Amino acid sequence: MHNPALYPLSPPAPVVRRTPVPRPENARALAALLLAAMVAALVVVADHFISTWADGHLFLAWVALWAVVFAATALLAAPARQLAQRSVQGLDAWARGRAQARAEARLWDLAKSDHRVMAELVQARARAAEAQAATEAALAPLGLDNGVVLPQHRATYLERLAAQRRSSNRLYYI
Repeated sequence: MHNPALYPLSPPAPVVRRTPVPRPENARALAALLLAAMVAALVVVADHFISTWADGHLFLAWVALWAVVFAATALLAAPARQLAQRSVQGLDAWARGRAQARAEARLWDLAKSDHRVMAELVQARARAAEAQAATEAALAPLGLDNGVVLPQHRATYLERLAAQRRSSNRLYYI
């Protein structure tokens, strides 16, 4: 009996993969928030120091405080932007990793219930093991095992000391 849901007669529609478009507005908003937080913290510290010596000079204290605000905004804008971009990239990488883990868990659940999918996974694992064995066999004549370079001859302490003294003979001190 033919089940059209399991075996469709027409070819399946092509899968369109969307590449994630970088969204700088997320980083900009985070950068603005971080900049505001850093400037606010700096203003609190500056206000603490200015309030101790600005007893009768209130206008001078306000000018100094606003100078701190503008200088902090100018100096901390680039670091805040870079921190925000790194944070957004890190969160994106974490989200991609979690999505990959969920996809693998769904595939494993499907493979446990469908013997055809399990057979494909077993075949893929066998092909990967064969490829690894072929790589190791190709690297063996070169003296490499599993892509790890064998350690070179290490110079003894006396050999290194002699080499250091030979190189220091050419140094002249005035």
